[in-house]
Amino acid sequence: MRTETIDFPDRKTFCIFPVECSDLERALSELNLEGGYPVIVLIGGAIDKLQAEATLRAIQTIAKLAHELKIMVICGGTDMGVMAKIGQVRSQNTYTFPLVGITLEDLVTWPGGPLSTKFLWWGRDRWQLEPNYPYFILVPGSHFGDESPWIVEAASIFSQGNQSVTILINGGEISRKDIQLSLEEGRPVIALSHTGRLADEISRDYERNKLISVVSANSEERITEVIRTILQIDQTRVTI
Repeated sequence: MRTETIDFPDRKTFCIFPVECSDLERALSELNLEGGYPVIVLIGGAIDKLQAEATLRAIQTIAKLAHELKIMVICGGTDMGVMAKIGQVRSQNTYTFPLVGITLEDLVTWPGGPLSTKFLWWGRDRWQLEPNYPYFILVPGSHFGDESPWIVEAASIFSQGNQSVTILINGGEISRKDIQLSLEEGRPVIALSHTGRLADEISRDYERNKLISVVSANSEERITEVIRTILQIDQTRVTI
């Protein structure tokens, strides 16, 4: 497993390149993160203009809570949609919660990174990594969605001794796969309604899995309450 420091314009970001899922056991120490964390796996994609206000408000709520309670957030890490916005909100507010981007090495690039389009079925440039993430794990795979098992495994490893939850904002078929893997792992899922696409579809499914909770993206108080409950974080816990 190799490591690399990425020089973004405003920060240096540490990146590791595991070969097998078993390498993730070393990742926590390689990233200089000590011990287990409560973990939020944040999934979703492009933000629709009609739901942008509610979506941004929900991401701000999640980021603020993660900062206050030292929750690790794992997300896709590319510079688009939900993945970009969580990095931007973290940076704009000078939050310090661990934010780990996990995506596919062969499909992305970064300053000084690869530019080859050999593995790109869409025939365009690689996706850029979001420059406000402090940590990246770039994994093998040739199609978006191949990183999903890695994200699920990383959340289990990084949350040792703590709880974890998957939070869906909008989302499409890749997010559907992420949810299925989370449920197979026994990880609860929160679908934020009023963010569009898959999240709203799930909110209308009254026969959904009992591990899935639906919360309105417009309710900061309710989002906070449900995350705290699932992660079993006491209301009196504060950031030191």
